[in-house]
Amino acid sequence: MNPFTLKEYAGPEFFCDRNTELNRLLNAIENQRNLTLSSIRKMGKTGLIHHVFNQLNETGKIDAIYFDIYYTDSLPGFINKFGTSVLAAEESYPEKIKRKINQFIKSVRPTITYDALTGTPVLLFHLENEIAGLHTLEDIFGFLNDRSLEKPIVIAIDEFQQIASYPESNVEALLRTNIQKLQQVSFIFSGSDQQLLSSMFASTNRPFYHSTEFMHLEEIPADEYGQFIRKQFEKGSFVVFEEAIREIMTLTRRHTYYVQFLCNRLYGMGMKEIRKETVRQVYAEILHENEVYYSEYRDLLTRHQWNLLIALANEEGISKITSSAFIKKYDLTTTATVRRGIQSLLNKKMIYKKEMKYYIYDVFFAKWLQRL
Repeated sequence: MNPFTLKEYAGPEFFCDRNTELNRLLNAIENQRNLTLSSIRKMGKTGLIHHVFNQLNETGKIDAIYFDIYYTDSLPGFINKFGTSVLAAEESYPEKIKRKINQFIKSVRPTITYDALTGTPVLLFHLENEIAGLHTLEDIFGFLNDRSLEKPIVIAIDEFQQIASYPESNVEALLRTNIQKLQQVSFIFSGSDQQLLSSMFASTNRPFYHSTEFMHLEEIPADEYGQFIRKQFEKGSFVVFEEAIREIMTLTRRHTYYVQFLCNRLYGMGMKEIRKETVRQVYAEILHENEVYYSEYRDLLTRHQWNLLIALANEEGISKITSSAFIKKYDLTTTATVRRGIQSLLNKKMIYKKEMKYYIYDVFFAKWLQRL
């Protein structure tokens, strides 16, 4: 098996480091503290959550529930995801909990369908109006509370910032009120929009104000990542030179997904010696394969936004976006135009801001733009 798996989580033997973050999450869960986990996309936060849950499953002392609400756009969508996730492991529950599930199903009367791709069961709750939705949500939380009295529970809600865009009013207050009633349930609120998450949990006028501790996921340290990369290649009797490892981390910015993808391709080539030149060759092939896909971005952006992306790619992180030197160097017209372009690209999730500098999200795309 190629040890550089592209799945969200394939097991502890394929997971790199994060011991500090792992222990902090476990400590929060074991002591029933809610935690907000943020990172930019492709940094491995979902994999970290599953790694933590794998540890919990081994001890069996705490039940773990995970669900992702990125593709939900309303409270009913959240309720369907929530209800399905709460009942997902029904077959492994003791008889006492199964009896409670039967009572719960009868009270809320969901329809059970099956995901067309995975075949897993999905609950669809019949929410005729907003009042019915509120009652169903309360029923799910009530069932969850009863279940937690048998064993503590931790629930991870990924891309939690999505609830801020729901059309229904007071969703945050509704969830906060129900969460406060739970006895032995802790939460991990995870997301890739740090600014929005911070606003939700750090603003005095928001319902979740100061209800969690914060944790931001950064790049894995270079030394630890380098050792992991070497160890994984050695599993297949590969010789990977130190300069090649440094090149991998430089070209990927140590963003977890891109490291895994590039190493996966290198491992899959079957060349038993991985040198710096090998890394560059495979990297060039990846960029070439994605060229049609990247070129389509040009049709989706204004000419100025496109030129601004090229400028950001070449700078590889810049803070002084409105400086005359930056604007003149890349012929970006005016300060006001640059500000509008930056905000538009932020809204489109094509760039992000870190430590006052702006970067392009897609590491491969940024390198491709540097060639233009």
